[in-house]
Amino acid sequence: MITSCSDFQKVVKGDDYEEKFLQANRFYDNGSYTKALTLYEQIYQRFPNTDKGQVSYYRIAKSYFAEKDYYMAGYYFNQFAIRYPTSENAEEALFMTAICSVKNSPNASLDQEETELALNDLQMFVQRYPQSELIDSCNRTMDRLRYKLEKKRFEAVQLYDKMEQNRAAVASSKSFLDEYPRSVFLEEAALIQFQNAYSLAMKSVLSKKKERIENAMELYAKYSYLFEDESYANRTRRYNDNLANELIFVAEQYEYNDIAEAYALSNSSSEQKKVYYLEETIKRFDNFAKKYPNSTLLEKARVFHRKAEKELTNS
Repeated sequence: MITSCSDFQKVVKGDDYEEKFLQANRFYDNGSYTKALTLYEQIYQRFPNTDKGQVSYYRIAKSYFAEKDYYMAGYYFNQFAIRYPTSENAEEALFMTAICSVKNSPNASLDQEETELALNDLQMFVQRYPQSELIDSCNRTMDRLRYKLEKKRFEAVQLYDKMEQNRAAVASSKSFLDEYPRSVFLEEAALIQFQNAYSLAMKSVLSKKKERIENAMELYAKYSYLFEDESYANRTRRYNDNLANELIFVAEQYEYNDIAEAYALSNSSSEQKKVYYLEETIKRFDNFAKKYPNSTLLEKARVFHRKAEKELTNS
């Protein structure tokens, strides 16, 4: 029978360490881990370098684990492996150190610092005991933890997408795809990257539009095989067609601006420069008219052409 509360206090306050060890083992075997901890800690402090001290220290770790205090259990398991490296329990203690870190790993939606720590602890165990029977268990656990980190990263990508922060969504999805090229979220991440690159390009100022359109079209070309699903195909193809049309318009706009710029530069005090830029205005217009005969900017461009011709005649 386990001793009563008053008897337990007598054992705690007493000097009979054989009795303490006997009672600690009884408490431990019967699941009274809090009482067992109290006695094992006394025994270890008194006899740290004995077999009883070693058993006590190991069972302190096991008791904390049983009580689901994984931080304290992890500390004691880790210290056991350091203090008793030749013990037959050293391998299990290092493994349990990692398992405590795994237990402290939170849901994917929370900060994953503990998950990173758990992965490090598991990798340390694998490096220390490469032939251990526990290696398969370690590998399965590491796969599960890596998936959690992967999911956490993807959720960040999704958040930028939902908030319509196009630039951040493009950058975060690119980083995700670079880090997890075989991810189960590959298709969704690629779609988010392309759609946000599309939105960013279409909303950009003219000076940045050409580069961003080309970047978005490169993404479509790179990942179009992922968009063959009917739920994506029509939309992504339409976006890519819009980009191609917008790129043509941007090229028109650039060349129209070149005409306007040449005419503006003709307003010079130097007669030589004035004539050069008036002629350049006419030349650029002629190229523009041949290249874009149906452009909506043609009439506006023709105004510069007429002015340039008139001023050249009067020069």
